[in-house]
Amino acid sequence: MTANQGYDIVIVGGGLVGASLCLAVAGIAKTYGLKIAILDAAKIEDTTPTAGGVLDGRATALAYGSRNLLHSIGLWQHLSEHAQAISDIQVSDQGQPWKSDMCASDMQREALGYVIQNQALGHVFLQQIQQRCSGFVDLIDQAQVVSIDNARQHSQLVYQRQTDGDAAPPITLTAELIVMADGGRSQLRQQLGMFDRVHSYNQVALVANLELEQPHQGLACERFTASGPVALLPLIDHMGGPDSHHRVALVWTQPLARQQQLEQMSDTDLLQEIQQQVGYPMGELRAIGDRQVYPLSMSVAQEQARQGIAVIGNAAHTLHPIAGQGFNLALRGSFALAETILRACKSGLPLGDLANLNQFVEASQWDQKRVIGASDKVMKLFSSRKPHYSIVRQLGLLSMQQVSLVKTVFTRAAMGLDVPLAQVLPLPVAKVTPERVI
Repeated sequence: MTANQGYDIVIVGGGLVGASLCLAVAGIAKTYGLKIAILDAAKIEDTTPTAGGVLDGRATALAYGSRNLLHSIGLWQHLSEHAQAISDIQVSDQGQPWKSDMCASDMQREALGYVIQNQALGHVFLQQIQQRCSGFVDLIDQAQVVSIDNARQHSQLVYQRQTDGDAAPPITLTAELIVMADGGRSQLRQQLGMFDRVHSYNQVALVANLELEQPHQGLACERFTASGPVALLPLIDHMGGPDSHHRVALVWTQPLARQQQLEQMSDTDLLQEIQQQVGYPMGELRAIGDRQVYPLSMSVAQEQARQGIAVIGNAAHTLHPIAGQGFNLALRGSFALAETILRACKSGLPLGDLANLNQFVEASQWDQKRVIGASDKVMKLFSSRKPHYSIVRQLGLLSMQQVSLVKTVFTRAAMGLDVPLAQVLPLPVAKVTPERVI
């Protein structure tokens, strides 16, 4: 099947960020007759969220504000069955007496946020694109983008499909707007001379899922230690025959020098060290799944829009995982761009109009600066073991626990409720016939 040569919007990257943009703009596309293409270098395959091992698979923390965004387009009802609600968050500093507890009941919400495994997120996103976007979205997989050129009325993109080791002839697409959502350190963005500012933390994150001896009761823990913060996020219990597996997602920050050691440690030794670091707020840790260890850095693209081009997600920014805000920031960026597209449609402007895109950039960079800046400051404050830093940390935790106004302001920010909700159009009514994969 041959792809159309002309589109209104081309999204480069079919991961969670690119798919979220497609879903955020789907109602607008249906209303205004827009054609969209999503290109991805990998093969686009639908996998059920129950596939794989009990303790395998990355997870994402969704703030309550992100839940509201997804609910606004009619998507949350399809995700909620895969989501574990966070009812309480406990923040502590190892070796210090004070800690802070945030509770959903204090905020009069059913949850502070949610944790969903990425496989389930991807499954629902792809399913909804296939069912609701029939006729105006093309999924083009195994597509390697060769070049992008915006120096003309409509931007041009050239790609080649890679199937069974054979490269097909280059194909040229035109679009009013090309969106780069192709992940961290985007090669396309760098080829266009849209450079980023990068700061290495000289740290690595170890990410894995753990099995608990007892139910987690929706508790999430963030513990700051001498070597780095440890976060445990609750996952939906996995029911397997007569046994129920109580699981949490681990994000553990350690010095860069330990990367090889963390990759090679036995499961027994690793579990023992994690238990020593985090203590027993969730009981005993019984098993660990597949682990991933990767270096941590902060990056911000210095240019996030040009005529006919926009940059979102990790291609635009990466941040420290200490507060679990990476995907939430990217999701708000997707919806902010969708709101910008809606404004262009209402005003009769070209979708790639730079003046209009600059309004998206201005709003997004305000959000990026405050979230990335806060994550960076918290990481530095809680990573230092200097005595005066310890005093500041304890005063901060004590204030959060004892002063209701401070606690409410901090909790609302963590929940993503301090950001206005983007105004977009809901998803079209679901179709029975799935969309094609080209």
